[in-house]
Amino acid sequence: MAGSADQGLWRAMQASDLPDVHALSKRIHTAYPEGPSIARERLALASQWCRVLVSDDALCGYLLAHPWRRGAPPALDSLIGALPDDPDCLYIHDIAIVPERRGHGDAAVLLAALTREAIDRFGMIALVSTGPATGYWRRQGFAPRPVARPDILASYDGDALYMERAHR
Repeated sequence: MAGSADQGLWRAMQASDLPDVHALSKRIHTAYPEGPSIARERLALASQWCRVLVSDDALCGYLLAHPWRRGAPPALDSLIGALPDDPDCLYIHDIAIVPERRGHGDAAVLLAALTREAIDRFGMIALVSTGPATGYWRRQGFAPRPVARPDILASYDGDALYMERAHR
């Protein structure tokens, strides 16, 4: 996935990226810590959907996503073991971009590419939104939806929302 001169380049995540992904996770998501086994597992299960953002030869963002079931997000910092046999959404487990790259359009480029790639397989993209990111996700067409287990959302924080966006 190429970007313009002002944007970084999203590329497939490799196992060699995992130490940098974990370092970024610890830096960016201080309120939502996850161990390195989470990214390792998501990459092993769904490498097609895991990406990193590179700008000036530095890793400055990442995406962890995988096929999943609507209304049943995994808890924070929990291994999922396997992908479901009958997924009905692409679940964005985590997206992070360093503060100095925000506002460059990198997330929009990624979301457009995910939508194009997932349109034939899934009718829906889902995620758990935390903190100030909810406004961003609403502007991208995501809307809050109920979940089977509200205690899962509480593993993130009391204000976490499960959100979905149908393909447009």
